[in-house]
Amino acid sequence: MPEVLFVSKPVVAPFNDGSKCLVRDIAGALTAFEPRVMVTKDANSWSNDVLVARVYAGTGGYRPALVENARVLAWLLLHSKSELWHFLFAPNPRTSQIGKLVKQIRRIPVVQTIASPPRTFEEPQRLLFGDVVVAQSEWTKNEFLRAYERAQLRDIPRIEVIAPSVPEFARPSTQRMQAIRAQLDLGGDSPILLYPGDLEVVRARECIVSMIEPLLREAPGACVVFAYRNKTPRAAEIAQALRSVLPANAVRFIAEVPDMHALVATSQLLLFPVDDLYGKVDLPIVILEAMHLGVPVVTADEGPLADLQGGWKVPASDHRALLRVSLRALWDTAARQSCIETEREALQRHYRPAHAARQYEAIYESLLRRE
Repeated sequence: MPEVLFVSKPVVAPFNDGSKCLVRDIAGALTAFEPRVMVTKDANSWSNDVLVARVYAGTGGYRPALVENARVLAWLLLHSKSELWHFLFAPNPRTSQIGKLVKQIRRIPVVQTIASPPRTFEEPQRLLFGDVVVAQSEWTKNEFLRAYERAQLRDIPRIEVIAPSVPEFARPSTQRMQAIRAQLDLGGDSPILLYPGDLEVVRARECIVSMIEPLLREAPGACVVFAYRNKTPRAAEIAQALRSVLPANAVRFIAEVPDMHALVATSQLLLFPVDDLYGKVDLPIVILEAMHLGVPVVTADEGPLADLQGGWKVPASDHRALLRVSLRALWDTAARQSCIETEREALQRHYRPAHAARQYEAIYESLLRRE
């Protein structure tokens, strides 16, 4: 079979990064192409069906350092023997121009997946370089097309849309769910409304905070859990500021969750009224994982999340609408079950790795035929 090399962050545990999960799940589901993924020097593949390229010195942070990017460049120029390259990263001018250069030197067909929307879509010709570009939502595709139109550029690449996916996995045990509740100092009966997002996203944060006081009047035992990551120094500062003004019995803050599946599974609702997905995949993997675990989700009805099939949607800044959905999830058993069933159907139709892999393989085949 022809080999495809995935050019990305090191695809090694922990899988707490959406772009790493994307590579893992797509590569593991390919059947007509032999996948090779980039890992660290001492890492092995998580699957016998996936080859590795030991490129990186370490796992690094959310953004690979310049020296690690140089290792990737050297591998592509000197070592790669794959028939096709598949880049998956958040596009930025520096990395994209390097990708464009090495593609021209090696004359290798390239698929470029936009792992997360860029901060700005201006100068799109400096961000996109793939022979085929894959967006993960219609919103991201259309934003790029509008940027090309504004710049009056004619050389517009072929842009396809393939949604992220999530594999099937076992439901966390009761013991794991009890352990995460104990870590949060929450009893087994306390309803959890979980926000697993960045605290720096202002509109989402303010929408949830505005909902908490009226929520407590209707559901006094409920608790809103903010599960965030310290991507920037501001995250810890924001968490501390919110702790000082919100009722201690009704909120919890946890950074770098040790067992996200257990936390999601023990929650009654996943809150994601987010309109700014910079640094995240268009449909964050944790949303799809919640759907798999039978947890209702509520998302914003704009931006990339407007594409999501299943779940409830609210306007991004409407805390009253978010409150109504939250109370429905807590008290309306029939509405809750209907939401769960809709989510499960959507997962099987749209968001499983086999579905995404077939779409990607059709693109790979079209590029190799063209060559």
